Amino acid sequence: MIHAPRGIKDRVPPEEDQFLSLVSIAERYLQQAGFKKVGLPIFESSSLFTRSIGVETDIVEKEMYLFEDKGGEHFALRPEGTASLLRLAIQHHLIEPARITRLSYQGPMFRHERPQAGRLRQFHQVGAEILGSITPQDNIDLLVVIDSLARKLNLPGTTLFINNMGCAQCRPVFRKALVEYLSNNQSGLCTTCQKRTGTNPLRVLDCKVPDCQPIIEKAPSIIDFLCEISRSHYEEVCSGLRNLSIPFTVNHRLVRGLDYYTETTFEFVSNALGSQSTWAAGGQYDGLIGQLEGPDVSGAGFAIGVERLALLAEKAGTLPAPPTYSQDVSLLPLGENAIPLVQRLIRDSREAGISATGIFGATKIKQGFKQAERDGSRFLLIVGEDEIAKQELLLKDLLTSEQISLPLFPLTRLIEHIRTVRNQEKVSPVF
Repeated sequence: MIHAPRGIKDRVPPEEDQFLSLVSIAERYLQQAGFKKVGLPIFESSSLFTRSIGVETDIVEKEMYLFEDKGGEHFALRPEGTASLLRLAIQHHLIEPARITRLSYQGPMFRHERPQAGRLRQFHQVGAEILGSITPQDNIDLLVVIDSLARKLNLPGTTLFINNMGCAQCRPVFRKALVEYLSNNQSGLCTTCQKRTGTNPLRVLDCKVPDCQPIIEKAPSIIDFLCEISRSHYEEVCSGLRNLSIPFTVNHRLVRGLDYYTETTFEFVSNALGSQSTWAAGGQYDGLIGQLEGPDVSGAGFAIGVERLALLAEKAGTLPAPPTYSQDVSLLPLGENAIPLVQRLIRDSREAGISATGIFGATKIKQGFKQAERDGSRFLLIVGEDEIAKQELLLKDLLTSEQISLPLFPLTRLIEHIRTVRNQEKVSPVF
């Protein structure tokens, strides 16, 4: 038997319905916040990610799925959404220096990591980006959207961590001080951190190796090196969060796993997720759009890990419930003469917005009932010789066991009855 690859999770009914409902809830918050949705390709030129994420990051060094196509071009399954969205926005001229553009996306991402609870090799993200002349208030707005979603779902144990990564003026000063400190403490660092001291010292602060932690804890804080512009930005973000009563904790070791962040960076973490505690994260990036040959403007954004969001919502009891039924009606023809009529009823019902399927292999009513229940139908419509003769339809409610007769024509009586039941229970139509 062939199984799904390691780190790839299948979602079967009704889990898939719950998952998509959760995605829809997150997307609704983004829509309310003015974000316009775009569709991103599953794979891109590998150079897009090496240029944007950074050559010395774990994603590029160890985790990207790379392949060469038949034409000799090198591609990568997208490991994150920001670079793809910026490539799309630049290519389609959606970024202009004089305006703000708000775009969102959702879909699977791919990284070759060691699978754990909440960490998969194919995982799903919902994300958003603000592009243009970014202000501290834009950073705050992103945090408001995520905080509102967290409160809506009553996510347990959530903490917002923020940091400021500085800008082109003050970051080099901090980098020099950090390199000097790390160089003086090389013997206590792991081999990866020793290497990164000379190539990407900020990534040392993100190391999770226990032996490195005492040295990292005593490392210089970037907050102490912020220039006047970055400090003002940092203080405005903190002030705005306090004004909105959004609790946060400053973590000056928070650098994220990507090279492109400047100014504000943030993570929403939960102590209910174990080691994989981050469920949403993002920040601002000032030079990335220009680096990808777009206008010289800034951007800020975030991504939400939907699998981790689902785990938290399940713990909170706020994971969307599976639908009471997944289909409106199954139609059971009894006898050859009933088949053409049932086929017409199925087509006309679907065109009227009623989800319907036929049970053509059953020869007995009991078989029809079992199949309709397996189909997740709310109603079973029985059409036999007697019903044709009487010009009636026998409709059985599989939830209440109520049974009624409806005229065969006009079909609107059947459709109106199903819609009335749906509206009374506030069940959304399938289409």
